Amino acid sequence: MFDIYLCHEQSSEPHNKNVAAEAHELNQQLDDFLREQQKQAFAIALVSVKQESDALDVIQETMFSFVKYYKNKPCSDWRPLFYRVLQNKINDHHRKVKGWLRHFFAGDDYPEPADDNNPNPSPAAVFELNSQGNEMIAIIKQLPPKQQQVLMYRMWQEMTVAETAKIMNISHGSVKTHMHRATQKIRQTIGNEDENRRSN
Repeated sequence: MFDIYLCHEQSSEPHNKNVAAEAHELNQQLDDFLREQQKQAFAIALVSVKQESDALDVIQETMFSFVKYYKNKPCSDWRPLFYRVLQNKINDHHRKVKGWLRHFFAGDDYPEPADDNNPNPSPAAVFELNSQGNEMIAIIKQLPPKQQQVLMYRMWQEMTVAETAKIMNISHGSVKTHMHRATQKIRQTIGNEDENRRSN
């Protein structure tokens, strides 16, 4: 994994010690917040972009943008804002990849990138789980991308429907629909596997 260190701007002769102290405290709070979020954010990015190097780039861009635009927002707003930035950077990555593919493989035979109807596998290496957990990841890998993301935000990050909708820029109803379909698919797959085990 990696560690994030913010570059704190310091003045050699601060004109106001109180301002300098507040700036230092804010930077420390940002450091603590980013370190707290980085592992889960990396896992979410890796599920979406599939390559570790790409996921690291996405996280780095997310953190830089978050600090640049939102560091002065209330601390209580940081978490949903951070994951909204992360979602935007993931979308930017997919747009770039789509553009590269069209540039190099333009033609009638070029396959369109995965959408909601085509599964976008996520690597099981993201998670350090036991064998039962790995079986669950194998099932999640079969879900479409948005169902994967909703599942991770709602179940893993324990975000509300409203927070998930805001981060993914979709409606509350879409969040509930993706979550319902993902849950149904997982339960159906688990039921089929249990039935297969009994029959064998």
